[in-house]
Amino acid sequence: MKSTALVLLCGLVCVPVAVSQQQESSAIDGYVTRVASNSDFDVNGLHVFCNRVEYLPPGSVRSATSPPMVCPAQMPFLGEAMAIYGAEDSQGHSVYATRIEIQPSHSGEISGAAVIDAEPTQDAPGAQTSGLIVRADGYRIRITSKTKVELNPLLQSLADVKAGDWIKYKGRPDAAGVLIADFVHIGPNAIGNDEEKLRADNEYDPSTVPADARQNYLKDVVRLGLDPKRFPPFKDAAMQARIEKIGSDLVPAYQRALAGSDPAKIDFRFQLIDTKLLRDALTLPNGIILVPHQVVERLQNDSQLATVLADGMARALERQQYRTQGERKVAWLVGGMSSEMAIRTEEKEQSGRVSLALLHDAGYDIDQAPVAWWLLDPISQRPLTDIEISDRDIYLYSILGETWHDPNADLRKP
Repeated sequence: MKSTALVLLCGLVCVPVAVSQQQESSAIDGYVTRVASNSDFDVNGLHVFCNRVEYLPPGSVRSATSPPMVCPAQMPFLGEAMAIYGAEDSQGHSVYATRIEIQPSHSGEISGAAVIDAEPTQDAPGAQTSGLIVRADGYRIRITSKTKVELNPLLQSLADVKAGDWIKYKGRPDAAGVLIADFVHIGPNAIGNDEEKLRADNEYDPSTVPADARQNYLKDVVRLGLDPKRFPPFKDAAMQARIEKIGSDLVPAYQRALAGSDPAKIDFRFQLIDTKLLRDALTLPNGIILVPHQVVERLQNDSQLATVLADGMARALERQQYRTQGERKVAWLVGGMSSEMAIRTEEKEQSGRVSLALLHDAGYDIDQAPVAWWLLDPISQRPLTDIEISDRDIYLYSILGETWHDPNADLRKP
């Protein structure tokens, strides 16, 4: 998907004193977060000065002997991995590049378990690679003749696989970001009695929550966790209608097609709440998404707001709260908070990947997804240029580059 590592070497340059006196070092190792041209782009939120004429003192004229540009030969793409060598100017939110290396895409083994959220497709006859392609866990997964396939007895063959089924997989990405599966196990997305009880126990009725209800952070949140039934609704009819409209857009087609009596059917509901504790939506296992009003107010457009809603919906679709509750208990006993944080990170990464697919299918701009979380990261609202990029944002940019960039993958077409 990414080009072969491109190394642009250069000699000494005429740069401002603060830059020229430093030895070359890796100032940034990250992903392209903005791009206008091959000489106008950002990496990890820092503007990259790669045209040497930009380094010359005011009034200087670039001559034939002036050092050449070190900008990439090709226009970078959003999420492209780069190592920028040079000197960082943290106050100016920039880096002066002396060398730029394009990094290879991820090629290691990837495994996971998730719901198949789109109807499987078959590669066209005569294609260079062939097989059944399913979309799950934020990836396109190709099942070939070499894949070890295990099917639940309710499925007779791969022809019976459909959206809404559950898949466990293991494989490696190809150059287009499609996972070539070494192993898959596919079966129905079965919802047991325990999970149905968990959903019922987490019902939320905004009309029953007093307007003055509040969480006691030290007493309740730290010890017992958030209590959704103590989040009062925020009354703004226009804002409430907006999140309901966007949320409705995001419901995947296979979910819409399920009968109301099907245990796998999720009755997604979206409710504005009044709380200062959260800068994210709170997802309940039954598909209720509680959205703090300040989250809506801080975001800049519908695609960013859709990102937050899609992320919450992905958590419900992937049954995260139910699937990890046993794992969390063991994690606390064995590794304490560090193990708990590792589980949370895995959940965020999964919901982030899946949210991109939901956004894409509903016609929202997936490039706005990392920007949304970037804006929500600080406690108080600040301009994007004043916010240090977080691991969550960087991960989403990496997925945009590795999984969604290649035009041959056809992912961005409706």
